[in-house]
Amino acid sequence: MRAEAAIVGNGVGGYACAAKLARHGIRPLLIGRGLPVDRPPLTKSALVKGAPVLLSDEVRLAEHGIDRLDGDVVEADLDARLLRVGSDATEVEADAIVLATGLRYGTPPILGIEQAFVNANPASLEDVSRVLSAGARRIVVIGAGLIGTETAATLATAGHDVTVLEVLGRPLDRLHDPLPALGADALAATGARFHGGVAIAELRRDGERVTIDCNLGELRADLVLAATGGAPFAPPGLADDTIQLPLEVDTALRVPGRERVHAVGDLIVVPHARFGSMRFPHWDMAIGTGEHAADAIAGMDGELDRLPYWWSDIGAHTFAEVGWAEAVVEWVDESGMYVGRDAAGEPVAALVVDDPRRLREARALVTE
Repeated sequence: MRAEAAIVGNGVGGYACAAKLARHGIRPLLIGRGLPVDRPPLTKSALVKGAPVLLSDEVRLAEHGIDRLDGDVVEADLDARLLRVGSDATEVEADAIVLATGLRYGTPPILGIEQAFVNANPASLEDVSRVLSAGARRIVVIGAGLIGTETAATLATAGHDVTVLEVLGRPLDRLHDPLPALGADALAATGARFHGGVAIAELRRDGERVTIDCNLGELRADLVLAATGGAPFAPPGLADDTIQLPLEVDTALRVPGRERVHAVGDLIVVPHARFGSMRFPHWDMAIGTGEHAADAIAGMDGELDRLPYWWSDIGAHTFAEVGWAEAVVEWVDESGMYVGRDAAGEPVAALVVDDPRRLREARALVTE
């Protein structure tokens, strides 16, 4: 089959690219298992409802002029822009290809870690939901980055008994201050217990429960969730010695050395019009890069200038940040908004806590 543009990956970035291409009058082919879906680690509502959050369905895809091919890429020739998809190796010849395969969420190197679930796709969400459906459960979450902390807070708020284990000293410890302290308070308010500096030796199943052997002693849980982050992922059909992840793309998000092959979302390091080379693996930038690639395919040149933005809901608290924190040399509390300034004293980032009405003010401050 032939496609004007084939998009490999049907998550947030891939779907955003497909929708924008359709608005440009270019008919895209969206390739991936099942319908376009918001990945479970990125949506707390999926964990509460026990069902994935669909980005679109068959009717709306057809209405928008988006074709869909169910399956994974099993073989690819990017130079010729040829893809083979699914168990029957359906051949796709594309005028342009967009790689939007996102992150793969793995597990830490712990003996018996296969006893833990990784809530990373609709299939694993179904497995987790099956355990949660039995009522209040005793749950251990391994990892206290954004995904682990959000997951723990969501489950504790839903009435489960939750313990969080983290090798570092605080929740969100890889983020800048004051986020770790704020995150710790927000997590504690849900009733979840946090333990930092934890070394886990082994997980083993004892009947219906899992025993976690660590420097705190032995902990027992009905469910263990590993939330230790993800890494850029290219499926086996695309992974070869020439694909080095993350991909460093140009201003049109083209993959170097590959004619009319673009990449978006968590796969890429992208040149930003203001902040230079950056990698920003978050939901909003997945949308932004997906739409930017669609514009480039449609012949619209320009640099990516979308202001980086992320947010996190941890229990009853919301944290939202605009700008580029890596350019900050000092954070200052300015009238209840944490403002990050660079070496020249210019505001390059702003963090808003529990006051979404101030987001417009934060954006104006960073862009003025």
